[in-house]
Amino acid sequence: MKTDTYGWKSVFAFTFRQTAKSKAFKVSSVIIIVLVFAIALLAGVLPALIGSRSTSDDGDITGDGEALVGTVYFADTTGITTGKDYEGFLSGLGVKINDCGKDADIQSLTEKVKGENKSLLIVIRENKIGYDIYASRPGDESVSSGTANGFGETFKSVFDSVRLSRAGLTDEQIAAANKTVSVYQSVAGEPTENDFGFVVKMVLPMLSSLVLFMLIFIYGQMVAQSIAQEKTSKVMELLLTSVRPLAIIIGKILAMGSLALIQFMMIIASGVLGIVVSTPLSSSIIGSSEETGAVTSQLMNEVGNALGGFSPVVILLIIVMFIVGFIFFALIAGLIGATVSRMEDLNAAMQPMSIIGVLGFYLAYFPSSMGGEANTMALVSYYLPISSPFSIPSALLTGAIDIPQALLAVLVLCVFVVLMALLVARVYEQIILHTGNRLKLGDILGLVKSK
Repeated sequence: MKTDTYGWKSVFAFTFRQTAKSKAFKVSSVIIIVLVFAIALLAGVLPALIGSRSTSDDGDITGDGEALVGTVYFADTTGITTGKDYEGFLSGLGVKINDCGKDADIQSLTEKVKGENKSLLIVIRENKIGYDIYASRPGDESVSSGTANGFGETFKSVFDSVRLSRAGLTDEQIAAANKTVSVYQSVAGEPTENDFGFVVKMVLPMLSSLVLFMLIFIYGQMVAQSIAQEKTSKVMELLLTSVRPLAIIIGKILAMGSLALIQFMMIIASGVLGIVVSTPLSSSIIGSSEETGAVTSQLMNEVGNALGGFSPVVILLIIVMFIVGFIFFALIAGLIGATVSRMEDLNAAMQPMSIIGVLGFYLAYFPSSMGGEANTMALVSYYLPISSPFSIPSALLTGAIDIPQALLAVLVLCVFVVLMALLVARVYEQIILHTGNRLKLGDILGLVKSK
């Protein structure tokens, strides 16, 4: 005796082969994979290039073994340092320093340097919160802005060391004083969070929700398009003679879901490859510094803290939620595809699904971005079927919910998937051979009641 799901394997195999062999699928896969690889590569390399450009500008104080500056006029109005403190590194560069004293006429020196060639004026002033170092260069462009920045940064390093050492600090104490200090805040009794943690908790939910959003609408559109095409070509009449409507829906959705998973894994692999390739490139470009290493270490620590619940159980729950969420929206797409008789009507018919998906996406994203793990909107998004596929993976990644809550959310979504599948199977057989004007929601509900 044939069950309602009899023949789904044949539909699955046919749909999988036809879609995988299609030129559109191959071209789109190649384009997406190349774009993701390029984006991942550029995301790692571009900051390094920008940083290296800034760094090279900041450190470009010699060229081809020759000094780019002949004379440095120096005035420390704070009286903390003198020209002798800077002679060590300047003499090694072949640069002459002219210490003009703390009471120097800065205006006259500025006019003097403006009319000279290959000279600089370095002035140190105290402000309300610290110190400023100004580097003035000639008007004939004989000294570039990068070279001026380079000398300014070098003078800053020496000034900081001298200032701290004259305050009675040892070299070890100076190194400790220069370490990066992070500021954290939280509600009393709750986990602490700094700016890095806040950004991570905003980015992770957005990325995970965006990935599922793209998969749902790219492949949901393909499910609806596949069913609509078969309706217009009368292939469905032949299919219904050998398989049940529910088997057609299951076969097509699983085929598209498998293709989505394969393409998604290829996209992830290309992104990881881009990151792997960019890492040594960016390291060779930007080099390493104590400050850069501290910032990177802090960011990685926050990512690790945000992914603290990333256990095998969490991974499994995320995968299950992605799959069940895809099936839920794919069922809606399949139902929409069956309601149209012309391919021209498909885009208009998909608009309600787009609205539902966008609503679910924002229900999942906004509570996380606003730090509202426990507010009403977040709780609703965990158990509402249109938003739980978007909110649960990101909530698990950031530890906003525990595993029992996630299991309950998955169970609720599975119940809605079963109900949606039964609804689709109930109306599918009646509307699948419908031709003429596109059926609206009221027409579909009328068919359900009349069954």
